[in-house]
Amino acid sequence: MMGRLVVGLGAGLLVSGAAQAADLPVAPEPIDYVRVCDAFGAGFYYIPGTDTCISVRGRVRTEYRYFESEYADHWRDYNSTSFRARGYIYMDSRTNTEFGLLRAYNEFRVTADSPGSTSMSLERAFVQFGGFTFGKTQSFYDFLEYTTFAFAWYPSVDDTKTPVAAYTFAFGNGVSSTVSIESSDVRRTDIGGYAPGYGGTKYPDLVANVRIDQGWGTAQVMGALHQVWPGYDAIGTTPDSELGWVAGAGVNFKLPFGSGASVNFQGSYSQGAVNYVSAQPTSPTGDVYDAYLDASGDLDLSTAWSLSGGFEFDLTKTVGINVMAGYLDYQNDAWADGDFKNYDLQGNLTWSPVSGLLMGVEVDYRYVDSSSPLYDDGSVWAGDFRVQRTF
Repeated sequence: MMGRLVVGLGAGLLVSGAAQAADLPVAPEPIDYVRVCDAFGAGFYYIPGTDTCISVRGRVRTEYRYFESEYADHWRDYNSTSFRARGYIYMDSRTNTEFGLLRAYNEFRVTADSPGSTSMSLERAFVQFGGFTFGKTQSFYDFLEYTTFAFAWYPSVDDTKTPVAAYTFAFGNGVSSTVSIESSDVRRTDIGGYAPGYGGTKYPDLVANVRIDQGWGTAQVMGALHQVWPGYDAIGTTPDSELGWVAGAGVNFKLPFGSGASVNFQGSYSQGAVNYVSAQPTSPTGDVYDAYLDASGDLDLSTAWSLSGGFEFDLTKTVGINVMAGYLDYQNDAWADGDFKNYDLQGNLTWSPVSGLLMGVEVDYRYVDSSSPLYDDGSVWAGDFRVQRTF
């Protein structure tokens, strides 16, 4: 009898213990916290559950501007004073693979200008893998990153973001070379004379460069081919296309004194590819042509060449000075009245009281020299106050 009681009591305890165990809370699954990814520098984190690192950054920029022009009636349509607010979002994802780095990059920009206009643009969106680059990014012809704000115009240099399909050969010791097929649409200025402008796009531009990156700085030589393809002309003929071209070189030297001090130079020469030489030229006539179609049906390519240089130097840990100068010479034998020269000088003074914050003032000046007695010489200048937060 006693044995049966002990067995029954033991069975009851087991059942009761099992029931109580079933009522206990279940331990939570371990949380996969975001981890810092130091393989690609500061600001990268692993996407949870993957081996992909991502960086999300941003920038807010506000500007207060003043414009003044001594020539050309078409400048009277511009506001002398204006305001701008601009926001940026940068997203950069990278993964190391057995074939090399896999990278995807996006840069979005929203701009609000007075009086009340707002625009949105996708500045960059590209994929890089195994030496290839596909998407929209900076042209592989471009080299010189202007040291000033260049808020009013670029000082006789090129700064173009365009769709590309490119391959970069890395030879080691900082030497590389890139061959790129790029959109020709963004490189077109116009075709003057008896032509109604450019026809449809037939071939993309072919761009190539050789670049070296060393401790002393960077140097690059580059070139491009651009098809000048006119539409049907106004004199009853179908003009043949011409092959425009451009060649250039640039160098950036790191100076041994000061923090972040450097000096840079760039030169370009083109026939029929003016946009590569200067992205924002100012003409006394208001017209800039890659070519001019004369009354006999001959297509005469425009010649343009430019020189530019810049200097940047930190006066103190928080105060910096930046200067740029540029020169552009534009000619077309079939329309000599449209020949002109641009002389540029830009300078600013910046203050960064804390990390990520920049305030600065800049003055941009351009003198336009007309080669024709039909058009006046003149100057344009602009002032800017900028406040910028980068995070």
